[in-house]
Amino acid sequence: MEMPGKPMSNEAASVQKAGLVPSGHYIVQKHDCLWEIAGQPKVYGDSFQWPMLFKSNRDVIKDPDLIYPRQYLQVAKGYSMEEKNYSRQMAMATPKYVPHSKPRETLPLDYF
Repeated sequence: MEMPGKPMSNEAASVQKAGLVPSGHYIVQKHDCLWEIAGQPKVYGDSFQWPMLFKSNRDVIKDPDLIYPRQYLQVAKGYSMEEKNYSRQMAMATPKYVPHSKPRETLPLDYF
């Protein structure tokens, strides 16, 4: 199975080990999920903002439930309060997780 995402440079690999978010990016770790990533203080500091991570990375993430170690995600900043509120609404309206291993053809909500 091919791992989606951009290969890491040596610099990115050292940042990954340190657990830092380098200049607007995040490198997915084993067992990460968008909810936990968004909740990190150096990302958004609010787990309910995970749809913004999904929106910023639609070229890399096809299904928000399926992210993979070493994926290089952009952490976009500067969203308006309206966009943040919408993101929170979408996160709260998302149905309970149902395990799956292939990206869904239709997502449960129109996130953005």
